[in-house]
Amino acid sequence: MNDIAKLVTVNDSIRVLQSVRRIAQCVEHHSKRLAVTHNITSPQLVALLAIAELGPSTLRSIGRAIQLSPSTVVGIVDRLEEKGLVQRERDTRDRRNVFVAVTEAGQQVLANAPSALPNGFDSLLGSLPETDRQALIVTLEQFASLLEAKIPAEPV
Repeated sequence: MNDIAKLVTVNDSIRVLQSVRRIAQCVEHHSKRLAVTHNITSPQLVALLAIAELGPSTLRSIGRAIQLSPSTVVGIVDRLEEKGLVQRERDTRDRRNVFVAVTEAGQQVLANAPSALPNGFDSLLGSLPETDRQALIVTLEQFASLLEAKIPAEPV
């Protein structure tokens, strides 16, 4: 790779990292605000929404739905259960299986739930032309795939 290509790559990488950091800061700030105003964080709200949509589900299926590892989902579900928003139930046919279901209190939280993203995001996203909105979604999905890619290390 020549020096100009390296410079462009470094500059592009820095811009990408700066944008990711800005996004992460906005999401984290909103999650903290939700915790104060609604007693639920963004990850908890996303998990609760997924459980409500899926119906009684295993930790593994919840994790797949929200792109988190089962071990991370355990902590989120523990906190939701402590708040009385979900309950765990053993499968009557196979006691090794545990299903998580939304409680009545969880349904009430969802009925009044704020957006999992910062205020105004949904309307701003909705104001984009459909082609731009779809392009943004595809680009973000491609970005996530790039980050997840397992690229072998270059030989030294």
